[in-house]
Amino acid sequence: MFAIGHFALGYLLGKGSSKILKTNLNMSMLLVVSIIPDVDLILQFMDPTLFMHRGPTHAIITFTAISIPFFIFYRKKAIPYYAALLSHSLIGDFFTG
Repeated sequence: MFAIGHFALGYLLGKGSSKILKTNLNMSMLLVVSIIPDVDLILQFMDPTLFMHRGPTHAIITFTAISIPFFIFYRKKAIPYYAALLSHSLIGDFFTG
């Protein structure tokens, strides 16, 4: 899926969950978070033998481990961003293989 698809899915899930939780969003941060797992494309360009696309940066366990401090500090305000982050792998990459 292209970045625009990840942006769209992240926006829909983040905006929807923020309305349910009645929290405010930083839209630019939401869009950045929705494509953060693709940082491995940049790392792969730097060293193709060490990094591969859809590796650890696309793992749900990695997302959750990184998000725990944000949940502790920001509580329910972090949930829309977590939803946008999860949409990358659970929805976007699921359909593209």
